[in-house]
Amino acid sequence: MNVMRVKLSIAGAVLVSAFLFLFLTSFKSANLSYFLTVDEIAEKGSSLIGRGIRVEGKIVPASIKKDLQAMKLAFRIQGKNATLPVNFTGVSPDLLENGFPVIAEGKLDARGVLMAKNLMVACPSKFEEMKKAGSKVPTSAEHKKLRKQAAAAGKQAQN
Repeated sequence: MNVMRVKLSIAGAVLVSAFLFLFLTSFKSANLSYFLTVDEIAEKGSSLIGRGIRVEGKIVPASIKKDLQAMKLAFRIQGKNATLPVNFTGVSPDLLENGFPVIAEGKLDARGVLMAKNLMVACPSKFEEMKKAGSKVPTSAEHKKLRKQAAAAGKQAQN
């Protein structure tokens, strides 16, 4: 075997090994999360503790509690038969209001609370689905009014 063929064989083996290593380690990533419903999380319970999960649900009316100073947010999301408490630290999405669908991503703690690191309001097409299902979706003007009321209530609570 000539020297050039040996060098190419070694380079090929190194490349294949590197790609195989990256492929296998990508499945152990902290970014990998299972997409589950609120009801599935309630069923599986403690088996999900410490695992990355992503869940979609509607915010339970009147469950949002904000601490603007500490940038903390706590609320519950509902499924068909169960609810899930969610805690989030950071800047909350603009459209986050009671009754709106959200997607929360994080880890379930020992108390069964989802400690969300990412929080997103479901895309606007979901609002169209809400309209078709007969649920009332606030207009942008109503939404601004709700946000102002929530901000005023937050200021009153601080005083």
